[in-house]
Amino acid sequence: MGIRRAARCTFALAATLLLASAATAQEVRTIQPGMNEDEVKAVFGAPRGTSARGSFTYYFYDNGCEPECGFPDLVLFQSGQVVDAVLRAPWHEYGGESSSPKGTVPRPTPGGMRLRVPAAVEGVEVRPAPPPVAPAEPDTVAADTAQADTVRADTASVR
Repeated sequence: MGIRRAARCTFALAATLLLASAATAQEVRTIQPGMNEDEVKAVFGAPRGTSARGSFTYYFYDNGCEPECGFPDLVLFQSGQVVDAVLRAPWHEYGGESSSPKGTVPRPTPGGMRLRVPAAVEGVEVRPAPPPVAPAEPDTVAADTAQADTVRADTASVR
């Protein structure tokens, strides 16, 4: 009786794992260079977002690793035809040569941007701030000249 029960449990476990893997695994879908926008939509589905500039159109697709990869999957069109794709989702493939560097494996970057700083500071240069520029004085010379001309005119009429 113990063997039958173990066999049933094993069978139930195998069936559960098979169904779970079928439900979570997605079919790999491949796009090719030269496909138009409708053909890409037929393969990948509707994009999550789009953008366009000039003769270029960009389709953005969820890839499940946006927080780690930093970017959704990207399909680039020029004049309505696929010219490049940067894909990280295991269910998205590009039949052409991607501009994403070969051999680059997506990996998480915890906390967003990671900076590399030198371990020791070798020197610091401190520069004083430039002195403030004094505000311009009103043009007193022009006012004095105008007043002097008026005085001369008055004295000329007295003579």
